[in-house]
Amino acid sequence: MSALVIRTRISVLTPISRLAHAADIERSNCTQMLNKADTLTAYACRGGIQTINETLSEMHTRFRDTLRTKSLRFWVTLGMLFALAPIALSAGGGYVLLNHGVIAPFQDVAERQRDQIAPAQNLRLLIWDSLIPVDEYLQDSDPVHTDTYRNIRGQVEVAFSELISALDGTPQARGLVERARDNWTVADQHATELLSVVGLPGDRHVIETQQRFHGSVVTTTDLLAATYTQISQAIMDDHDMANRSYERSMWLAGIAGGLSLLSIAFGVVMIGRVLSQSVDRLVDGAIRFADGDRLHRINVNVPPELHRVAVEFNLMIGRIQASEEALAELALQDSLTGLANRRAFDGALDDMWSRHQRFGEPGALLAIDLDHFKQVNDTYGHAAGDEVLRSVASVMRHCLRPSDKVFRVGGEEFSVLLPRTGLSQAHETAERLRRAIGAKAVQSNGNIITPTASIGLAVMSSDVDQSAFVARADTALYEAKRSGRNRLVINHGKGIALAV
Repeated sequence: MSALVIRTRISVLTPISRLAHAADIERSNCTQMLNKADTLTAYACRGGIQTINETLSEMHTRFRDTLRTKSLRFWVTLGMLFALAPIALSAGGGYVLLNHGVIAPFQDVAERQRDQIAPAQNLRLLIWDSLIPVDEYLQDSDPVHTDTYRNIRGQVEVAFSELISALDGTPQARGLVERARDNWTVADQHATELLSVVGLPGDRHVIETQQRFHGSVVTTTDLLAATYTQISQAIMDDHDMANRSYERSMWLAGIAGGLSLLSIAFGVVMIGRVLSQSVDRLVDGAIRFADGDRLHRINVNVPPELHRVAVEFNLMIGRIQASEEALAELALQDSLTGLANRRAFDGALDDMWSRHQRFGEPGALLAIDLDHFKQVNDTYGHAAGDEVLRSVASVMRHCLRPSDKVFRVGGEEFSVLLPRTGLSQAHETAERLRRAIGAKAVQSNGNIITPTASIGLAVMSSDVDQSAFVARADTALYEAKRSGRNRLVINHGKGIALAV
């Protein structure tokens, strides 16, 4: 029996064990599949994150390169937007706060003052005034008081109607006014009864009716006073709301101002980082140009506007350099004759006098003045005078050595510097010039003009300074003109002028 039970149990347990083993194998397979799925998911996540990072890095690089190529106008506009955005937002918010939180409450206060407060106060006064004609009628039975009361009653009824209409938006205050009107109706009934009494001022019924009339009037005015208190409280609430809104708008403006300043600072820093190098190059180039460096050129590539500025600045430097050279040349040249002018004469004289002092080189000065030149202008015109000056200048250029220098120092006055020239050679040169000028016939508008010249000659010596040397030549010239013109006078510096 026991063997049979054992065999039966074994036969039952064997399939169960097989099923359990199969379940274990299936569970292991499922676990392996889940592990593989997790691994694949991890790989996919890592690849996705790497792709996202690469995309973000590429976008950042493109964005940075795009910003670097933006124009100056773009950066200035961006900075202005950053600076103005808080102000614009605060302006919009401030408008909303002021309009809905300040202006609207103040308008409501004004309307309540006009349509509710003032009518309620006037109505109370009218109701109090209604006591006077009734009491006076009871004293003297004068029918005039009846008309006065009826007039007041009509005004009271109109005032009640207007006040009730003005309180449509405030049900509680309107209810108080309606109750006051009901009490006024009762008081009016008592007043009508009293005004109908004739000659019974001490009657008990009359006195009681009068007291009830007074009580109804007091109740009515008390209700109107309560209405006034409610309206005043509403006005105070509006006033407090307006003050709060105003404070908020001030805070908003302050915050917006602070944000605007921060935005301006951020914009300055941002634009400075973008433009600092280019601007520094422009400033450095301008400083070097101001210091006199005309050969330096500015090299700026970004932004495009500053590049164009640098190009135009370099062109301007070139043009200014050429203009300065031309002006320097024109500043030392007489435009009419083409000779050097008085400024050039002063510089050349300083140079010749310096060589005389340092090396002992001789030198001479000729002071030349055309004779009667004013008569030429008056007789033949200034065009003829200009032609004479040009002809004389040409004659002097051809008669002098390359080392000699001739200058036009005044209207018809000329000066000639003869470096490394002694008295005798200077004398010969001066005479040659005088004769050549006198031999030159100038034609102008069919007229023949023969100019002559007076010449004063002085030579350099160690006993005088530069100004005295020039004064000697001028003195000799004045003597030549005084002695009859068209001659040469030499000033030897001994107080004697010899006319030749």
